[in-house]
Amino acid sequence: QELAAGLASARGGKMGRGADAAGGDPVAAAVAAEKAAAEAATSTPSPPSSSSRDWHFLPYPVGHRKRASFVRHYETLLAARADAAARHAYVPSVRAALDGDGFASLRRLNVLTFDPAAHPVLRAFRALIGVADDADLSRAHLSFRDFSRRSSHLDDKASLLAPLARDSPARDAFVDAYDALVLAVVAPAVAAAMGPELEDAILYAAFPCVRVQQPCEFHTIRAHVDSMYNHPEGSVNCWLPLTSAFGANTLQLESAPGAEDFRPLELDHGAVAMFHGHSVAHFTVANTTDETRVSLDFRVVPRSVHDPSAECTARKGPGDASARQCYNVSGYYSAARRGDDGIWRKVVSGRPSARHGFPHRNDEMA
Repeated sequence: QELAAGLASARGGKMGRGADAAGGDPVAAAVAAEKAAAEAATSTPSPPSSSSRDWHFLPYPVGHRKRASFVRHYETLLAARADAAARHAYVPSVRAALDGDGFASLRRLNVLTFDPAAHPVLRAFRALIGVADDADLSRAHLSFRDFSRRSSHLDDKASLLAPLARDSPARDAFVDAYDALVLAVVAPAVAAAMGPELEDAILYAAFPCVRVQQPCEFHTIRAHVDSMYNHPEGSVNCWLPLTSAFGANTLQLESAPGAEDFRPLELDHGAVAMFHGHSVAHFTVANTTDETRVSLDFRVVPRSVHDPSAECTARKGPGDASARQCYNVSGYYSAARRGDDGIWRKVVSGRPSARHGFPHRNDEMA
């Protein structure tokens, strides 16, 4: 109730947190993991990289305490991108589809639009986190306890997003709104790109990742490509802002792998950007604006480029079959099919898990 009041009043002052996120709440472990990552990112940086490449796109000037760690993470990205092809050997039919003209169009940035009144994802999200239907999410940071641009405010974010990790009618309604948008807007666009005669089924993330980037003095998402996390080459990122995304509060994206022509992805609610995050580098920068950016992101895989045998080869431990880093249908993925009437329908339901991002902590179901 306090959080709802704080958001509804926008500039109505700071407020205390709700329930302690660590007090037995299922998101406590997620908060601890996020804090550890944040502490590692802000620790004393290693010596600057010896690389001779041009670092014109770095978001930090020479001498900034975050510059060296950003460079180190970017070099990890470069190595992972170069190694991705060797890690996944796709069957010939999938390889041919990945190399075809249809998927080539999905490797480029595409922006879809939708009517928020017809697809009330934002309204369902507000209801899920327990705020008023007219709450201004871009002012969410004003609800954080002792708000500071120097803090990650992970406990506050945990309190805000805790309902995402709990079964409830409100979460079911949010998933229904999300599914409806994927089926009516995203799936037809993916099929059209691949060729309607070829593509009549897709996989898509069962639950979208929710990102909250409050005004801050440091980046919250390191430079990366999604192949670093074993996402398949056939996955296409979909990025949907729930608030205005602009300038320093949004995702920074290059136009093609290795282009390094990073630009802010500037969209308003009512748009979905699709890009090939498997190979295209992306990251955030310090949010120097006065607005929090809240967004959803999820991945879609055309069936013709899905090869589960190739995508389950990486393991967390040698010989441990239970620790395979795959993304399962009915687990990470839901599945949809286009009927003879041209309507897309969900045919397999996945289940939210830690693979769908903070604050989820449960294991993926196979």
